[in-house]
Amino acid sequence: MGFINRKFNLGTTGLLLAVSFMPAAIAKPNVDKLERISTPSVIVVSVPMGQVLYEKAADDVRPIASLSKLMSAIVFRENCKHVDLKSLHVMTPENRLLAKGGDKSRLTTGWSYSNNDILKAALMRSDNRALPALMESCGMILQEFVMHMNLKADELGLKSTSFTEPNGLSKYNVSTAREYTKIMLEASRFPELTAIMQTKKDRIVGYRNGRAHNIDIGSTDLLLGRKGVEVIGGKTGYTDIARYCLTVLNRLIDNSAVAMVFLGAEGKHTRFGDFSRINKWLNDRAAKYIAERKSEGTNEADGGS
Repeated sequence: MGFINRKFNLGTTGLLLAVSFMPAAIAKPNVDKLERISTPSVIVVSVPMGQVLYEKAADDVRPIASLSKLMSAIVFRENCKHVDLKSLHVMTPENRLLAKGGDKSRLTTGWSYSNNDILKAALMRSDNRALPALMESCGMILQEFVMHMNLKADELGLKSTSFTEPNGLSKYNVSTAREYTKIMLEASRFPELTAIMQTKKDRIVGYRNGRAHNIDIGSTDLLLGRKGVEVIGGKTGYTDIARYCLTVLNRLIDNSAVAMVFLGAEGKHTRFGDFSRINKWLNDRAAKYIAERKSEGTNEADGGS
């Protein structure tokens, strides 16, 4: 457990990101310089190099709650290209049924919303009616959509990841911190998904009988807008069984990037606290590296004059 120097094969996902990164400037991390991490299962991986910077029980198979929605969004974008994101979808009782057991939805049955707004509700607010609605817009039934989710997991080489429904309400939607890193990176290939994941607050519009109703929504990702944090993509998740989960693709001050996954935290803010401790430590390392490089450059310039 702790900081190590080991490569994790990111596969093609690390090469197909919708954003570009500089190589990480982190040489030999030292876990003694970092406070204790409380989340049970954690991994931190440099992007796109694939160096595992920190891991803690990263191969434990755990329920992933609403982190499942990122895989659902990937499947929707890859397999439902015929769906116009600007077109409207009427929320149906079936959408409500597949969200049963989750938090209260802002997407009211009988009202229409654009598919793009529904996608925002899924990734920002983690609305459990959103993915069933998008699945319906795509013309798929539940079993077909879940089949594509598991096929995508196979394509990414995820041996311990499986899905039974699109939202993550089931305890049988499982993965590991290590494997979920690839799902986070795969989601970042889609500019429209990345743009939504970077949005702290937005407004969606519902329509019914010639009326329009504005709904302000905020992201469940409390890292958005936080000083010293540059989120490229991320998603939160919670169920009573999975506990509090978080995935983040984050840019450091040296323009390098890291993917982090936190599974099973007991407290709502524990996952964010653990992220902040690791992020600060890595940024401190990066700042030291930058200062050393500048010093070396100054010395070389002095020596050549």
